[in-house]
Amino acid sequence: MSPRAARFVIWLGSCCLWASACARFGGREPGLPLTDTVVRDQLIVTSNFQLPKQHRLIEELAAQRGELTAKLALPTSDEPIHVYLFGTPEHFNRYVHEHYPGFPTRRAFFVETDTQLAVYAHWGDRLAEDLRHEVAHGYLHAVVPNLPLWLDEGIAEYFEVPRGHRGLNRPHVEAITARLAGGAWHPDLRRLESFSSASDMEQLDYAESWAWVHLLVETEPERLELLREYLTILRRDAMAPPMSNLIRRALPNAEDAFAEHIRQCTSQQPPAE
Repeated sequence: MSPRAARFVIWLGSCCLWASACARFGGREPGLPLTDTVVRDQLIVTSNFQLPKQHRLIEELAAQRGELTAKLALPTSDEPIHVYLFGTPEHFNRYVHEHYPGFPTRRAFFVETDTQLAVYAHWGDRLAEDLRHEVAHGYLHAVVPNLPLWLDEGIAEYFEVPRGHRGLNRPHVEAITARLAGGAWHPDLRRLESFSSASDMEQLDYAESWAWVHLLVETEPERLELLREYLTILRRDAMAPPMSNLIRRALPNAEDAFAEHIRQCTSQQPPAE
C-alpha cells in the first residue's frame, strides 16, 4: 500500500510520553487556523494569530530540511508540508476532539493522507521541540516511502534536538543508561522492527529507536553510509529487507557497539550556548 494511502493507524512519536504525537489518518477538516500564513520553501505555516515573516523557529524548521537531506543523502522535495498552529491548547484540543474523537491529548501530531502532509500543534514552551520532530516526519515522508516505524521515529527523535547538538537526546541517554545498568534489559532491534503501530511502543522503545539511529549517524562513516543505502533502497523499491540484517552483517557485535555508544554519550558535553 502506498504510504500516501489514508490509514486509520496512530503513530505516536517521541513524544508519546512527552505529550506529543505523530499520526497517519484523516485529512483536512473545517475549523483549522487560517488567519495568517508564512511560506518557507516546503513549509506552509498557517496560524490563527499573526506570525513574524522572519520568525526564528520557522527559519530553523526551513533549515532543517537541508540538514536532514544532507545528513541522510536524500533529495529535497517540493511537496508542501502544511503546519497548522493553534494559538492556545484549548483551541487545539477542541479541534482534535471534534475531528479525531478518541485521540489522546497531545501537544502536536503529524498526519499523512493520500493528498497531504500536515502537522498540527499549539503554541507553547516546547513548540520548537515538537515541531522539529513532527516536521522531520514530513520531510522524510515526502521522499521515502514505507519507512519502518522504528526508523521513522528514531530519525525524528534525532532531529527534534536543537541544531548544533548532533542529535544527542539526553533524556533518552539517561533512560537507556539506567536500563543497561540494571542488567535485565538489552537492545533488540528485531523487536523494534516487529512494531506496526505506535500504540505498541513505550517510551523506552522510542529511546532505543533514537539510539540505533544516533549510533549509525554519529559514529563511523561506514555506519552512516549503511543507513543512507537503506533509505536509497526504500526510495527505489518502496520496500527493503529488515535493517537488522544489514546492521548485523556490518556489526556482528551490534548490541555491544550499542552499549558502548551509550556510555560514550553519557560523557559527551553539550555545546556552548
